[in-house]
Amino acid sequence: MMQAQKRLVQVELEDGPLSVAHWPGDGPNLLLVHGISASHMAWAEVVAHLPAGFNVYAPDLRGRGASNGLSGPFGLGRHVDDLSQLIDQLIGAPVAFAGHSLGAYIGVQFGATRPDKLTRIVLVDGGIALPLPAGLVPEQLLEKTLGPALARLELEFPDRAAYRAFWREHPAFNRTEAWNSFVEAYFDYDLIGEEPHLRSRVAEAAVRTDGLDPMRPEMVTMIDKVKLPMLLLTAERGLLDQPEPLMRRSAVQAKVTAIDHLDWRELEGTNHYSITLGNGAARTAAAIASFAQT
Repeated sequence: MMQAQKRLVQVELEDGPLSVAHWPGDGPNLLLVHGISASHMAWAEVVAHLPAGFNVYAPDLRGRGASNGLSGPFGLGRHVDDLSQLIDQLIGAPVAFAGHSLGAYIGVQFGATRPDKLTRIVLVDGGIALPLPAGLVPEQLLEKTLGPALARLELEFPDRAAYRAFWREHPAFNRTEAWNSFVEAYFDYDLIGEEPHLRSRVAEAAVRTDGLDPMRPEMVTMIDKVKLPMLLLTAERGLLDQPEPLMRRSAVQAKVTAIDHLDWRELEGTNHYSITLGNGAARTAAAIASFAQT
């Protein structure tokens, strides 16, 4: 189990500091990148299950967490620029990359455009671009997909208990076994302000801009350009714990068949959130650790 004490460090970008969580170790370098409306805390349970020794960095992407003071432009390319600076300033050597959700799409673009910065890539329930359903424009699909995660960005909460209660109603968290101390810490970290006017740290503009990038037509073939070894971990269930996974199995299978350096594992009993926060964390950590050390 990972034993290192986390500390927050900064990467100095042209427009301000990017906040990065660092769990120091003398083993392999590992960069963990969170999802569209999350923070580095989405990885805390995974990090707790990693073998000791990993040298782990997990940023708050611009517009999120303690990096919410960094404004746009947003988009996958901007995040790749920021993460390249992180690698140059804090690590100075290529790293194993793991990205969840939006972080997986960032990983695909990163691997396709700056492969010299990475050694291998783990895509966690993301990275496979899917065509738009008939009759929907990208903005509509974003609203439909994110649901409560997007709605909460316009709300205020009187205290932390109210914010936790809001999330306890989410289908991915409304079962007793889906809630633990890591989940609570993740949601507590997301809040800023003073009672009774607490709100999410996440910049809505960041979510709305970044959410459209994976739907760009060129993203369908972006993963084909990545020549680094890749591992795709998918959840069995979706964002709202529905039976249909976010990563459609037929689309995943087509890419796995076409790309011989892309391996795939579906984690039974997980949804889009619990694959890193909840019952999938230990298995995700084990898969990342094994792949990163290969």
